Amino acid sequence: MGKFDGILLMSDLDGTLCCGGTVSKENCDAIRYFQAEGGLFSVASGRNPDWLLTWKDFFIPNTWSAMLNGAVLCDPDGKEFIFDEPSGESLIDAGLLVMRECPHLKSVLFCPCNASPYELFQGEELDPTRLPARIYKGLFRTPLEYSDEYAARIKELLSPDYLVMRSWDRGIEFQKAGTGKGDAVHRLKALLGARARLTVGVGNYENDIELIKEADLGYAVGDSLPSVIEIADRITVPCAEHAIAHIISELEHL
Repeated sequence: MGKFDGILLMSDLDGTLCCGGTVSKENCDAIRYFQAEGGLFSVASGRNPDWLLTWKDFFIPNTWSAMLNGAVLCDPDGKEFIFDEPSGESLIDAGLLVMRECPHLKSVLFCPCNASPYELFQGEELDPTRLPARIYKGLFRTPLEYSDEYAARIKELLSPDYLVMRSWDRGIEFQKAGTGKGDAVHRLKALLGARARLTVGVGNYENDIELIKEADLGYAVGDSLPSVIEIADRITVPCAEHAIAHIISELEHL
């Protein structure tokens, strides 16, 4: 038996595992050690599934990853899905409603899976011929000075049918309720059974809050948003100090 048998470690990508566009050697070495000792490593990210291929020479998840914030659960190549739930056509109407109610928004993106999104700028007419056939999430681009106000307003407009969360200071994402990172924790726990007796979730931003809350043990990296630090069970070092390697070292001594 390995030291990490029964542990599923789910990590956000940008600002958590990946810092400045790279994944450190320390994190990569720690992930491989964790996997060699029986642990399951999964990515939980708002990015497209095929983004996982970017890191194939550095680390490879050894179980299903939650991409598009949990709207899909996919294999390490981002091609085979065991869960796949678009948000549906109503997301388009929701996006247009918000654009009318929040006039300083720059644009809304309607995001498919593994393809380029359709971006509709404020003041433009919707072109239905450019819309993706299957839309998994929307993304509002907002000026920084309106970020807090609009994040709160969009939650008022779209909850409880949609998850609304910022993924960076100028980006507000929305997608069908029940398709978030926290929901992905429960789906993987049910699928993996005894192989995921302990789920560990790690993140740094608003779209990671449900991941951290729903995991058995939730970590925030040291330079996370205050709202993320507040709900975490544990705080580790900042992203640039190889946060995932530090967490794996702590898990070894639980």
